[in-house]
Amino acid sequence: MLTRHKDKLFFALASFVLIGSIALAYMVFMWVPSDMFQGIAQRIFYYHVPTAWVSFLGFFLTFLFSILYLKKRDLTYDRRGLVFASLGWVFTTGVMITGPLWAKPIWGDYWNWSDQRLISFFVLWLMYAGYLIFRAGIVEPHKRARFSSVLGIIAFLDVPLVYFAIRIWKTPSHPQAVFAGSKGSGLYDPKMKIAFFFALFLFHAIFFLMAWITARHYLIKQKLAEKESAHEG
Repeated sequence: MLTRHKDKLFFALASFVLIGSIALAYMVFMWVPSDMFQGIAQRIFYYHVPTAWVSFLGFFLTFLFSILYLKKRDLTYDRRGLVFASLGWVFTTGVMITGPLWAKPIWGDYWNWSDQRLISFFVLWLMYAGYLIFRAGIVEPHKRARFSSVLGIIAFLDVPLVYFAIRIWKTPSHPQAVFAGSKGSGLYDPKMKIAFFFALFLFHAIFFLMAWITARHYLIKQKLAEKESAHEG
């Protein structure tokens, strides 16, 4: 009964993601007005910012489950931390793709090495790539979990640095924050706000759908490894 309920919930979430993705594409490319300063290039904002937002969510959950593992020594928390670190890294990769695509027509270049937010974000991407590579090199589960948890906690410290980089350094390339920024830095048209918040909600749904699938993958992988170990023993 519980499995059937989970299947229905999974189908509902997957259906919403599919329909919502189509709806968002319509809103972004047909419904919302172009930005008065950046023109059509700004429309990638509706994908770029929600992608960054859920990547931070993934890293926060990794941080949380890393602490829980170190406290409880339960490998379930380690596996959950891995799930969210993997997704966080995937979404940061998405940010690294959409960002330069937005930057080129606005800045005239794909990347600006003098922008502290870009540098701190690139460091974040590297740290979590290292997290995933590091895990692959350790076989013993609890040893891998201990080192990964420490790395997951340390790497997360870069997330607030990325977020506040605009305010700390007045970064030369990035504009003011859309929310909690200076006057005039936000979305000026109500349609823009509707599209943005819908995109944000949709990307959370995509994130948790992917987390569901990824968690299932790692659980099956773990069970197969346990069976193989028991068979060899």
